[in-house]
Amino acid sequence: MRFLIGSFEHESNGFCEGLTGLVEYQQHELAYGNEIISLHKGKKTRIGGFIDVLEQGRHEIIPSVLANALPSGPIEGRWYQEIKNRFVDDTRKAGKLDGVLLSLHGAMSVEPSSGVDDPEGIIVAEIRQVVGPGVPIVVAFDLHSDTTDLLLHNADITLCFNEEPHRDDYDRGVEAAELIQRIIKSEIHPVHVRERVPMLLPAINMATDIGPMHELHKLRAKLEGQTGVIDISIHAGFYGSDQPEAGFSVVCTTDGDIELARRLAQQVAVTAWQKREEFLVNVVPINVAVQQAIKAGYPVGLIDEADDPAGGGSADSVSILRGLLEGGVKRGGISTAKDTEVARAMAKAGEGAVLSVLLGGKTDSLHGDPIQVTGRVVKVHRRPIPADTWSEVNFDAGIVAVLDVHGILVVVTEYKLITENINIFDVLGFDVTQMQAVGFKGLGLHIRQALKVKINHFIPVDGVGVTHPDVRKLGTFRKIKRPVWPLDDMPLNAYPNL
Repeated sequence: MRFLIGSFEHESNGFCEGLTGLVEYQQHELAYGNEIISLHKGKKTRIGGFIDVLEQGRHEIIPSVLANALPSGPIEGRWYQEIKNRFVDDTRKAGKLDGVLLSLHGAMSVEPSSGVDDPEGIIVAEIRQVVGPGVPIVVAFDLHSDTTDLLLHNADITLCFNEEPHRDDYDRGVEAAELIQRIIKSEIHPVHVRERVPMLLPAINMATDIGPMHELHKLRAKLEGQTGVIDISIHAGFYGSDQPEAGFSVVCTTDGDIELARRLAQQVAVTAWQKREEFLVNVVPINVAVQQAIKAGYPVGLIDEADDPAGGGSADSVSILRGLLEGGVKRGGISTAKDTEVARAMAKAGEGAVLSVLLGGKTDSLHGDPIQVTGRVVKVHRRPIPADTWSEVNFDAGIVAVLDVHGILVVVTEYKLITENINIFDVLGFDVTQMQAVGFKGLGLHIRQALKVKINHFIPVDGVGVTHPDVRKLGTFRKIKRPVWPLDDMPLNAYPNL
């Protein structure tokens, strides 16, 4: 059998300044044709899962596009059209196909002037027009994904991650490739129902090992065990997405039983709505958190959710660094401060050099002001670093340097990096257990797992940026279907009785 595979992914934060295009994709991951096989064969990724299963079945793989950029502002209209058209053209040129496997994020948006409000739905719909109704299309998504009626109408099965952090990336790729073959063999006849819940939740408290999402996934797993259920996917939604159908939703896929799918999707959806308050987390003013860390007598992690590079943050806020210096911390760390100019100056000066620099706060007007500091360059790192602790993927991070500012080790990066899934200090040869307070950017649940044993106490702080955990502070939502909690005051009995 012949299968077209590909990936076009981006978590687009509509409140970021600037757009995302070719340069940002080139900096992260952009490949075409057989190069995709070379990059992902044997890797624990969704595309790696597609490849492994299809090669085991001795099927022909037609790789189209692999495009993945770090979370940032909406995609440039011309770049979106170029990649989307490449997908459609490759599908047409491939001739007779038996199936299409896609890896999408589910939170993509395109610059407002493009008039494109459902970019991923349009991709799947246009591929469907080419292959016709008889060729199955299966799509695998991120957990922080939105879904749309257009996309679901044109896909046979959609899956999203069941784990946060996304340790089941590869597993869901494998499952998608196995399911598409079962469809072709007429072993299953999937139908699905989407239940959209009128709430927009922050990503801060989505851990599937603990908390409200853990309870929801226990329910999901139980319901999936029923006869006739193929999959239940809990799409947490992306809170930086101002798209009409954005928000929390549940998709249940069954083997031909639409009423069962509707009943189970609503059961999970209503349970999630009843737990809505549990997804919110209180944040602490930075100066208060710093003093708590100093008094603790053991290393404390200060988590800045507001400048989360994995959600579109610039990663150049220095608000925690300013708090550590003003609060009198003598031994600390900051992971990370993105500053291309300073990182390159540090690399040029070399280890041991003393520099006075204006650090951070340069990308936009949304992440606070820069800070003038003087420090000694104690590390210049140019080798690849791991993306996480499970996928076996390493990437070229550019210059990663460490500036010792009065005892605070500041990890300065040439490019925006996501380091929430690793202990970057360990990678660079520094011991966080000797620090009083360490500032981290990203999702607390990821950071806690990456730093476990090293740091056991964390405080979410009230930072500045486009990923603030209070969605009401992000900006003005113009497109999302209203009402939606907590942007709107909705009593608990408002759903499912809308």
